[in-house]
Formats: sequence, structure tokens, C-alpha cells
Amino acid sequence: MALTVMKFGGTSVANVERLQKAADRIIKEKETGNQVIVVVSAMGKTTDSLVSMAREISSRPSKREMDVLLSTGEQVTIALLSMVLMERGYSAVSFTGWQAGIKTDAVHESARISSIDTSFIRPKLKEGRIVIVAGFQGVTEDGQITTLGRGGSDASAVALAGAFGARRCEIYTDVTGVFTTDPRYVAKARKLKEISYDEMLELAYLGAGVLHPRSVEYAKNSGIELVVRSSFSEEEGTVIKEEVAMEKARTVRGLAFEKNVTKVTLLGLPNHVNTVSRVFDALAAKHINVDVIVQNVLDEERTSLSFTIDRDVWDETLDVLRTHEKSLAFSQLVSESELAKISIVGSGMASNPGVAARMFHALSEKDIKVKMISTSEIKVSTIIDEKRLTEALETLHDVFRLAEEESVSL
Repeated sequence: MALTVMKFGGTSVANVERLQKAADRIIKEKETGNQVIVVVSAMGKTTDSLVSMAREISSRPSKREMDVLLSTGEQVTIALLSMVLMERGYSAVSFTGWQAGIKTDAVHESARISSIDTSFIRPKLKEGRIVIVAGFQGVTEDGQITTLGRGGSDASAVALAGAFGARRCEIYTDVTGVFTTDPRYVAKARKLKEISYDEMLELAYLGAGVLHPRSVEYAKNSGIELVVRSSFSEEEGTVIKEEVAMEKARTVRGLAFEKNVTKVTLLGLPNHVNTVSRVFDALAAKHINVDVIVQNVLDEERTSLSFTIDRDVWDETLDVLRTHEKSLAFSQLVSESELAKISIVGSGMASNPGVAARMFHALSEKDIKVKMISTSEIKVSTIIDEKRLTEALETLHDVFRLAEEESVSL
């Protein structure tokens, strides 16, 4: 008997009517004879509402208590969806993350799944029940509730698929698949029929919100085929897998972007061999993620270091740097906000020189200033002013002809 893992995002379970529609799809899958595990997010804007209430109490609430608070959103969904299925004559049972045996590390608000004890769910599947699991959450070895960060329900679903040996995991959301870029910003954005794990992983890490990066990591490591499709139509979605038939025909497959970027520059740092490591050790100790990094050696004595962070962690970053100001010995701290990161991604870039040059030439023709650059074999990222983001996306989408079908060779 095959096992199917189905994940429904917040918009797909936003109210009772949508829970009923999700149940339609679940029942259809169950009627094929497969075992079914369903992973769900909190309903609609529940998480945003909970965060808003916490912010009314404290500008910097305890991360542990935020995890306790936010994990309640998915608990509501699993209970209601189980009730819907039961009312329609199907045996269903709900599990919170910890009841499902999902163990994580102890990093509150952005925990990573370390293991899954399948012994809690397997007996229910053998009984023929539909198992409904709360995504986005787990528990540490010492019993502390954790959450996996925004979009963590995707990671929960794929990790469960891997733990139970499923070969396919379906992600139901409010879009019909993975697009060349966000269609809300670029009207010409085109849905991709398929995309490789590596390309999807880069897009996800670079800001494409359709999938959580960790879910793609888990899928790649376990060889699980992912399908992203709409909850609201029967349209075929996008398949994410190892080999993609058309990927070599196109150098750039998609554009990703992130808003709310802040650039931090430390001037006058000592030009010592361990200077950079000491800066990032201090930030890492507080679990502050750093993205694009640029170092400029000024002379034999001094150097400067620039890096980007999410604007939401600016206060924490400032606290860390001010706390270590004497030991790091920088002369000045400068920050710049209202920035965005825009990235081009494609496996074909590794064997096609000149792609970066085309990107920067196109931006320069629009007088869009490039502030920082980061590259890998299959992506080029640049930091620009956030107010120019839409223009930059439209420009690059046209330059790399992403609106055209994939049979076109560039």
C-alpha cells in the first residue's frame, strides 16, 4: 500500500468552507487505496494575528514563549480538519508536532528537524486512519516546544514523507505552481512545468516564498518528488525533482528577490587574520543570519566589512555589535535600509559565461545601482534600492526571455 503526504497551506484551510474543499482532495486520495498523512498550516492569517498580539505586549518577546504561542495556530487546524473528515464518515486522527514524534534542535523560532519517531503514527495508518499533523512545529529532547520558522510546514511535510518512505509529497497552496518570478510583481511571469532540486533550493533561499528551503533540502536528500499545485483548481502544478528535461536549454530559469534588507558596514576594523571570524562568531552566537558579505582591505592596518541582514533583526544585530565594539575594535558602524536583493538562478549558468555581465549591463541601462554582489555556480545576486525592485525584476525577466516557453534556446 502506497503512502501519500499532502500539505495544505494557510490560505487552503483559511475557513470551514476551505477545510471542506481540502477534505474533498484528501478523501479522493484515500479512495485510491493509499495511506494518507496530511500536514497543515495555521488557518489564514492566524499566525500574523498571534504575532501582532505579542508585539502589543512586548517589542522583543521571549522566543521560547513565541514558539508556545505560535504553535497553537496549527493545533486549531488539525482538530477542525479531523472533525470535517469524521463528519463525512472517514476515520481521522490529529497529532501536534510533538505527538507526531517530530524532534528538533533547540533554536527557538527557527528550529531544524533532527529526527522523527514514526512509532506514534504507524499504528494509526495501519488502522486505516487519515493522520492529520500540525506542521511548523516540534519538540526538543527536553520537551521544549519549537517552531521551524515561516513556511516550516513545508519542511514538516517533506520530513514526514522521508521518514515514512513516501516517494512523492504534494504541496497545496494558493498558487498553481512555481513561476519564473512572483506574478504579483511581473505580469509576464510563467509557470514552470518542472524544475530541479538545486534550482528550486537556490530560488527558495533567495526569497521565492512558494516553498521553504529546508523542504527542498529534505526532498533532495531523500529523493522525494515534490509537486506544488493549487488547492483551488485542478490545474497541473510544478514538479521538483533531480533531473529536468529542459533545464539545459536555458541559462536562467527564474528570478528571486527579498525585501526588507539592511546593509551593515563596519569601518576601521583591524586587518588581522581572525577579524572576520570574530565578527561572525559574535553574530552566530545570537543566531543572527548574515547573507551577502563584502570585505575591503584598506591598507596593512585596517579593513572594512559589509554584510546584509533581515531588517527585522537589526536591533539584535546592533546590540551584539555594540556589546563587542571594544573587542572588535571597529571605528565606525554604518547601516543602510530600504534595500532589496534580486537574484537570477539557473543550472545553465555554470557552463555559460557572460550571464552576470548581461544582468549588470541590463541594470546599468536602467540606471539601477548595484550595491553588493554575491555569486555561486547557478546564481548571481545583487543588492539594490528596494524602490527599484519591480523595475529590476521586469527588466531581467525580459532580458533573459523568461516569458517564452522552455524549448527556446538562449
